[in-house]
Amino acid sequence: MEYHEVITLLGFTRHEWMNRLQLLHSYSKLGKDEKVQEKIEEAIHLADEERKLSNLNIPETFVWILSFNWTYSQFRIKFQVEESIPKIWEYDKRIRENLEAVVDALTESAQEMELYEGLLHIKTREEEPVIEMSFVGTFTGWDNLQLIGQKDYVREVKIESLPEKKSRCTIVLACNI
Repeated sequence: MEYHEVITLLGFTRHEWMNRLQLLHSYSKLGKDEKVQEKIEEAIHLADEERKLSNLNIPETFVWILSFNWTYSQFRIKFQVEESIPKIWEYDKRIRENLEAVVDALTESAQEMELYEGLLHIKTREEEPVIEMSFVGTFTGWDNLQLIGQKDYVREVKIESLPEKKSRCTIVLACNI
């Protein structure tokens, strides 16, 4: 990663944390102590997830996940990391490339003015490290997702119908390929 990219990433991260602090400050001034506590707990949870992600020692994937919400304008993710993930550091570059390929396929199946909310979960499944990505929104062109499902690193593609013509698309990727 180049120095200017690091500075950009740090700037985005600082911006996000400043937004959280300003929100806390506003709730505090309004006397909404319950909201202040809720937002503090959310910030602690996010910092803990970032720590667990950092401890996986997958720097390319780490940066990709942290910068995801600024990179992909139609998608927003939250992420979770299990504590007991087997060593996956040697697959870091491949994991990032696979995640990018999946999001490219999702982007091709996305509607132009729709915002897709998602969760990226790094976990162990049947003693194998996997990444489960799940997005909710109105998708079109399922062919792209069917094609990505044929890749050797994709373990599962599941599409569920939801109310209001929305769908949940869940894609499970192997981390050790």
